Amino acid sequence: MADPDAPFPHDAAEADAPDPDADDPVLEHAPEDSGDSPVEEAARRQFGLRTWDRPALYREMAEAGTDTDLPFWLVLFLSGAIATLGLVLNSTAVVIGAMLVAPLLGPLLGLSLALTVGDGRLFVQTAAAVLLGAAGIVAIAAGLTLLLPFETVTDEIASRTRPTTLDLGIAVFSGLAGAVVTASREARLSASIPGVAVAVALVPPLGAAGFGVATAQWGITRGALLLFGANLAGIVLSGMAVLFLIGMHRALVVEAAREWHQTGQATGLAAKLSGARWLDRLPGLARPGTRALIVVAFMAAVAVPLTTSLLQIVREARVAAAVDAVEVDLGDGGRAFVLDREVRHGETASAVRLRVATSSWVTEDEEAALAARATDLAGEPVTLDLEQVLASTGDLEAFAAALPSPPATRSGERAPPELPTALAVVRGRLSDALQSLALPDGVRIVGGQIAVESDRSGPQLEVAYAASRPLPAEAEVTVARQAARALGIDASRARARAVVLGPRALPDSAAAPPLAALLVAYPRLGLALEGDTAAVRAARQRLTAAGAPADRVTVAPDSTPPRARLTLAPDSTASTGS
Repeated sequence: MADPDAPFPHDAAEADAPDPDADDPVLEHAPEDSGDSPVEEAARRQFGLRTWDRPALYREMAEAGTDTDLPFWLVLFLSGAIATLGLVLNSTAVVIGAMLVAPLLGPLLGLSLALTVGDGRLFVQTAAAVLLGAAGIVAIAAGLTLLLPFETVTDEIASRTRPTTLDLGIAVFSGLAGAVVTASREARLSASIPGVAVAVALVPPLGAAGFGVATAQWGITRGALLLFGANLAGIVLSGMAVLFLIGMHRALVVEAAREWHQTGQATGLAAKLSGARWLDRLPGLARPGTRALIVVAFMAAVAVPLTTSLLQIVREARVAAAVDAVEVDLGDGGRAFVLDREVRHGETASAVRLRVATSSWVTEDEEAALAARATDLAGEPVTLDLEQVLASTGDLEAFAAALPSPPATRSGERAPPELPTALAVVRGRLSDALQSLALPDGVRIVGGQIAVESDRSGPQLEVAYAASRPLPAEAEVTVARQAARALGIDASRARARAVVLGPRALPDSAAAPPLAALLVAYPRLGLALEGDTAAVRAARQRLTAAGAPADRVTVAPDSTPPRARLTLAPDSTASTGS
């Protein structure tokens, strides 16, 4: 009599067949379903999950993460194209639209699920979808950028090139929100998925990276990919935390994972990868602690440059606030206002260049005091370079109106005088015009010259000023234009010439004639030869022989070494016009 408990023949054959998953390390280390921990029980109740709901939740998340057929790739790459156009056009609305369209959130949460369960097959399927999708978006963004006539780094692009640990925090909270919405059995929370997609913002950083590749701006590419990596790490880790909390690592879910893979429900790329049996035995996926450690290590590697970037941004904000304070000091009393500024940050110090319009010259001592104040406020050495542009406190046209002008010619009177006569009139007004100019402290007008070219194209004006150092080019243009307007001369035919006061080497035979010509042209200048030596006396002879006025070439007491010093002659009453 046959044993009633003996298996049927086909059952016996199946019993003798080797179990392909008998040595599966995931199943081997799966915890016994002896009951949820109190924390898991409380979390499961809050999410509206029952114990037997977890296998169904696995199937839902796995299907969403591996649904990578043709429509998935079309929508993903179209979202990358939309994001790229929004970035180069600096359109926030278009960029947000690309965030909403992008279907990457499903594979990322599928990656969290794979690491929670220890499902090597699902891990490779979802990771491949994320990485290939990211590479495709970068390639599409680069191609579009090459086709478009835009290479300007817009605000939308720049905002995605300097990620910080704050961006990592956004990704963590976004991943938590996405996992909570996905795991909750409350249908009303499904409406929150678009908001999660916007918060994560996975596609725009990849579009910015493609822009950097196309324009060979590798700093943009590195920063944008770092932001994508921060989003990836934050979402995966926070998703794992939620899934562990509700018990998705239990043996019942692991068994459901094995059965789901046997049914072959993955599509597209995921289906092509599902045939490799070795995916179930990836090292490091067997123990939950090891899986969590892998993600934490990746997040820590991303957090190091993010923290450095955050510290740099904080430093730049501190320096910017210090420069703002300096601008306020400059603007006290309406003395000056800043036209533009440039800040360069070194390793441990910063350099600031301010271009200011001022009605009274900022002295070197004042500039040093402003730099010291900026240093104190910034907490690091700050060097300050002021480029000052002279500006009148009133309308510059008032200078011309204040000058005496010849009476207007009425109809029927004789024609205007010939050019020599008109030139003589203009030269007669030159002295008054030069005395009316608004000048900074330490700058003096020493003369002006009006000349007419042989082609009779109109008079040319040269204004000479003396200072310890030349004015910035913008300030020289302003001085020349003021004088030209006062004289009714075309401003484009006026220029300013700097005569630098201070010590210089004793003039030799080559330098003596130009220096002598300078003294002759501008009677307000004087030259002191310091040091009563034979070399000084020889230099004086060379100057006088070259035509320098002897009364303005003096010999001062001894100096070591002997030198010449170009100075102003305040007692001179000579006219500034010529």
